[in-house]
Amino acid sequence: MVQIHVLGPMTCFDDDSEPIVLAPKPRRLLALLAVNADRAVSVNALVQELWGTSPPRTATATIQTYIGQVRRTIAEALRKSATEVADDILITEGSSYVLSTSRVALDITEYEMLAEAGSAAVQRGEFVQGSDLLHRAVALWRGPALVNVEAGELLSARIVHLDESLLCTQEHRIYADLQRGAHHTLVPELKELTARHPLHENFHRHLMLALYRCGRRAESLAVMRRLRARLVEELGLEPSPFLVQMEQDILRGEPSLDGPRPRDADRCSGRQQPDRMAVRGVVHRLPRSAMQPTG
Repeated sequence: MVQIHVLGPMTCFDDDSEPIVLAPKPRRLLALLAVNADRAVSVNALVQELWGTSPPRTATATIQTYIGQVRRTIAEALRKSATEVADDILITEGSSYVLSTSRVALDITEYEMLAEAGSAAVQRGEFVQGSDLLHRAVALWRGPALVNVEAGELLSARIVHLDESLLCTQEHRIYADLQRGAHHTLVPELKELTARHPLHENFHRHLMLALYRCGRRAESLAVMRRLRARLVEELGLEPSPFLVQMEQDILRGEPSLDGPRPRDADRCSGRQQPDRMAVRGVVHRLPRSAMQPTG
């Protein structure tokens, strides 16, 4: 079985974990097929990815040549014929191509399954299970998606989609960990995330709540002051109402902000009622895993 990793530098391996090496343009085609696995990608979409709005007259023939190169490389790695690869792995469907996951292991497929299952568990209030699944999903990322592939228009759009999906998955996982009483371990990570995403209100909200639950009320309020100043200076906006409400509740010492103690969370069966403030502003759905190519 071929292994293809796209959540980080793109890498391909054969059955013996030996790397499969492709030239840059065939590799880019394989990348677009991989992030749309089990879905038909048209020749027009592949042409658009490689050459944008200025394709050469020989574009269609060149795409066929590149597809042939990918098939032969995979066939050699798996000790199969190119015909077998064309039948089972990189399949022609009319004027489109499909990369079948029946013979290909993709980290993106595993990630999307874990993220979807984890998000669903969190929505059901099963925070222990949800946290575990979402931790496993995030752990599959080895860096920015396809960082070593020169991306055209379609691949760039898919990378943006994956980046947004990762942020959403991290939000769900942090929320689940807060519900488990893991606020002490979240503070360093949330400080890094808010530094990396200085206008991301939900990460700031989670950091404020984690700090408050750690008994660091002054630091929690300072997070809000810095965010407010940045929003006003850069965007001319005030923080969202749910953040303003959290700030007021922190000032009052609102009991609803108190989460489960870690020992209580460890003893629980996995289902808890979400606290009122932690749930505000949480996005409850991951972005759609499918992004159909155009063309």
